[in-house]
Amino acid sequence: MQRMLLPLLFIAAAVVFVLANTLVVVPQTQQALILRFGEIQRVVNQEGGTTGPGLYLKAPFVENQISFDRRNMHFTLQEQRVIASDQETLIVDAFIFWRIVDPRAFYQAAQTEEAGRQRLQALTEAAMRRQLGAVDSSAIISQRRAELMTLIASDVNREAGPNLGVRVVDVRLRQADLPAETQDRVFQRMATEREQVAAATRAAGQEQAARIIANAEREATVIRATAREEAEVIRGEGDAQRARIFAESFGRDPDFAAFYRSMRAYEAAMPEGTQMVIPPDNDFFRYFQNSSGRN
Repeated sequence: MQRMLLPLLFIAAAVVFVLANTLVVVPQTQQALILRFGEIQRVVNQEGGTTGPGLYLKAPFVENQISFDRRNMHFTLQEQRVIASDQETLIVDAFIFWRIVDPRAFYQAAQTEEAGRQRLQALTEAAMRRQLGAVDSSAIISQRRAELMTLIASDVNREAGPNLGVRVVDVRLRQADLPAETQDRVFQRMATEREQVAAATRAAGQEQAARIIANAEREATVIRATAREEAEVIRGEGDAQRARIFAESFGRDPDFAAFYRSMRAYEAAMPEGTQMVIPPDNDFFRYFQNSSGRN
């Protein structure tokens, strides 16, 4: 019995050994390369690929498996001295999220995740210097920080995508500060620049206000002149119509017309409180002497 047990155990161990070298287990979070004598035969569970996680077969002893993480990974880019376009030196560090999207290219370029991370770090440092060196220090510190992070990520992806098989998901500038020895000088210069911009803005506003006021006054002058012209036309038409009505009325009754003109003359010549010394038989007062106005 013992003689039979030993061969069975040996056979079982051999089967387990062969199976261990035949089966490939690829979890959801991993992607695997199947290599035969160092040559890549196929990729399992690659992002956007045709295979998913699960259990796969490989040729025992001649093929081996190398796995890479499919999840986002990260590393911190330690403090770097970057010279901005205005020749100011800034202390910058960043936090980078990345993942392997092409394990075949990644293995050929770096072979291990640590080596790939080091290459990606070098690419990120170069991209950060290019992008931050193209703008002034105030844009890096506050004005365009979010935009610059996007530009750095795009710059790295142009290099790392085809050459390293990775994608930078996000770049975050954690710190972008001036060295302590230059802070006061730079802040004073920035304050002076802001004051100059404010002065220019105020001058432009005053110029625009003066232009608006001048245009408004010119339009008001034109409106008043047009209104006066229209008023004169309307007044002339009214006077002409009144004269026509009076003429028609006077033509119908000459005595009434004479009486009306005398009454208007009295009204115009003798306002309230007026004193006049004239003979009572003067022709001017003939209607006071006779209602017909005849002598």
